[in-house]
Amino acid sequence: MKKKPFFLVFFLLLLLFSILVYWFRPENVGIENTDYVQQKTGDHTSHSLEPKGPDVEQIPSRISKPEEKLSNERWYKDKVVILNYHHIDRDSNKPFVITPEQFGEHLQFIKEHNFHPISLREFFTFMQTGVTAKENAVLFTFDDGYESYYTHAYPLLSKYGYPSASFVIAGRLRDTMDRKRENMTVPLAYQQIDEMLASGLVDIGSHTFSLHEHKELDEWGVQKAGTEPVYLEEFQRAENEEEYQSRLFVDFKMSKIGLEQLVKKPIASLSLPQGYKSKIVIDSAKEAGYQYVFTSRRDVVKPNEDPYSIPRFDVGIRKVGAPQLLELFTKVKMEE
Repeated sequence: MKKKPFFLVFFLLLLLFSILVYWFRPENVGIENTDYVQQKTGDHTSHSLEPKGPDVEQIPSRISKPEEKLSNERWYKDKVVILNYHHIDRDSNKPFVITPEQFGEHLQFIKEHNFHPISLREFFTFMQTGVTAKENAVLFTFDDGYESYYTHAYPLLSKYGYPSASFVIAGRLRDTMDRKRENMTVPLAYQQIDEMLASGLVDIGSHTFSLHEHKELDEWGVQKAGTEPVYLEEFQRAENEEEYQSRLFVDFKMSKIGLEQLVKKPIASLSLPQGYKSKIVIDSAKEAGYQYVFTSRRDVVKPNEDPYSIPRFDVGIRKVGAPQLLELFTKVKMEE
């Protein structure tokens, strides 16, 4: 009986030792999970402190590029400013030619000042309703159908996601190989037009069939626009009204039919050479089936605008940069 306390003490000590051994095991002393520990390697590569594994969402970097400062200014509503261009080239000093860099400056101005480019189809809707889906609406148009529209303008416009319209001289369009044999400012090729139409950012209109191919003169030898009455040298007289209207109708109709066969959709718009128009010009355009005629009259397009006398601003010239665009749009805003 005297040995019972010894066994009791021994049993209590054994129990206490077992408890201590269990308590001080590594997983129970507060050591961090090794998946979260930054490891050091021989090449001092820094490893992530984030948990590893496919189910862990990566934490995005807090460092980002500074956002562009874009305006939210309202310049006008339910109006459209049409900006017209011709040729884009670095080496030409002709008046209606700008460089790719200058055109890029125009596009950046449009973006930074909260203008919203619309397509030709959206413009037609505005002409019918007098309402624009967005404020500060702008329409980009290009006359003549030069290849520079494809090589310079279209890529820049696509970068911004901006739609535009190209009014082409139908009689100049060629297959790619045909263009290389002709001495002219290179026009668009059929294949290039197909590619741009497929993007959904480009619409095609007419800029006549061949009224640009002849130097039309009056009886004093002064050059005139292709849509003006001309002097018939072989008959030593000016063409009469019937001859004048017939010449215009045939050209307008040939362009419309040819372009519709090319793009597989109706051609509703005509851009006049040098913007010249008269009652006979408009009557001929209507007879040929056009619903909209674009001119060179400088003004903003307003609701109830005459669809056969649509104004545009020619800004595709060397002297027009961002400051001049700001001046133009400021005047439009002041008239709001």
